[in-house]
Amino acid sequence: MVVDTTYYDALQVPPTATELEIKKAYRKLAIKLHPDKNPGDETAHEKFQAIGEAYQVLSDEQLRKQYDKFGKESAVPQSGFEDPAEFFTMIFGGEAFVDWIGEISLMKDLTKTMEISMREMEEEEAAAKAEAPSSSSMPTSHTHETGTKTAEPSAASPPNLAEDTTTAAPKTPSSAEPPKSYVETAEPSAAAASQPTTPGSGTSTPRPGGRQIPLRPAIMDKSEEDARLEAAGITDAEKELREKQKKKGGLTKEQREELAAYEQERKKIRDERVATLAKKLVDRISVWTETDKGADVTHAFREKTRLEIENLKMESFGLEIMHAVGATYLMKAHSFLKSQKFLGISGFFSRVKDKGTLVKETWNTMSAAIDAQLTMEEMAKLEEKGGEEWTDEKKAEYEKKVTGKILAAAWRGSKFEIQSVLRDVCDAVLNDKKVKLDKRVERAQALVIIGEMFQKAERDPEEEGDFMAFEQLMAEAAAKKESKHDKKHKDKKEKEKEKA
Repeated sequence: MVVDTTYYDALQVPPTATELEIKKAYRKLAIKLHPDKNPGDETAHEKFQAIGEAYQVLSDEQLRKQYDKFGKESAVPQSGFEDPAEFFTMIFGGEAFVDWIGEISLMKDLTKTMEISMREMEEEEAAAKAEAPSSSSMPTSHTHETGTKTAEPSAASPPNLAEDTTTAAPKTPSSAEPPKSYVETAEPSAAAASQPTTPGSGTSTPRPGGRQIPLRPAIMDKSEEDARLEAAGITDAEKELREKQKKKGGLTKEQREELAAYEQERKKIRDERVATLAKKLVDRISVWTETDKGADVTHAFREKTRLEIENLKMESFGLEIMHAVGATYLMKAHSFLKSQKFLGISGFFSRVKDKGTLVKETWNTMSAAIDAQLTMEEMAKLEEKGGEEWTDEKKAEYEKKVTGKILAAAWRGSKFEIQSVLRDVCDAVLNDKKVKLDKRVERAQALVIIGEMFQKAERDPEEEGDFMAFEQLMAEAAAKKESKHDKKHKDKKEKEKEKA
């Protein structure tokens, strides 16, 4: 008997509801009541907050027990209730798949790589901000000392002009050498790469011979860059070495070494992930492989897998992940079983097919990323152009389209990673020479059972069309791309018919 049913009522489930029933109820209501789905309803945010709070309590075993016994006041998470929008994103992260695929490292790896690559630039920007007061005071004092002559070109090099204004002031255009552009007089520096002097030029440095470019801004840029590097304690020799290193590959020696070290760390983590997943997979299928594999045992094994599928399919991208896992299990298991037949010829062709699938998935991943990039660039051009046609509705439509494309690219990358890891996991399970061949054949047969069930997994009829918000965005983006491709193909065929 529960003392309070408020949270159960909010999710429209009875107090006896199972964990899976509660998850299903929240999933449906979260999509239905999300503020983005109800723009005209002022109470939408409040309703969404209520079901989010209810789910956070009822999905936690300990909090649910406290709530059932003592009510709402005794069932508050230690860190407080999370923002529903953030919780909505987090709860569909597919945590139920950790024992199957491990933790997807795609975003973590990209973030770390970007962090290392951009660190020097960020440090220089921080130094520039720290030196901003002194840099901004330099032009003022210079003007007081030299008067109007400071506006005239000078033959003095940028460093000398910044250090000794009394020497530079007496010189005039008639007595000095013709003024040179910044590229001709200055050592290459990060300022040249980060601060182009002509907007929209498309290059990071001015073109040689560009005497129409004012010398003054270039001099000040150089002075600020010097101040930035000096603030970081960089000597002239180190500056020159950095520039040579940047010319070689765009990264300093330290950055390349750090990236190499991270790559080694990433490989170690991946190897540990494969070993852990291989052990868990062996434990999972041993329920069947370590028995007589009779009809009753096989039925129990299938039923256990079916119950796991019921839970997994409720996760964000649950069906997509299961289909990817199932496809990999089937491919590796069939390839192994065929290799045990006459001369292993069938196994050879299976491995060739596996390689072809890998190439195809690589291409799909790259094309999805390129498609997302092109859509973002298209939106940026339209926004820059503006005009009457660029309405709020048009902008919202493009934002939705871009989000879908980005999700599609992220999923392609994640799927590629998942299947790559699982191929190694299957190899470790099926090619372990310490295990007898007969036992490894049985392992392959168990993978076929799981793989077939995963590939056939689908949501219940009443859940058809009840997509997750993110899945729906990706599905719409994919549908539009296919429609566009079909239209181009149709037009091409019609033109060929006309020519004929």
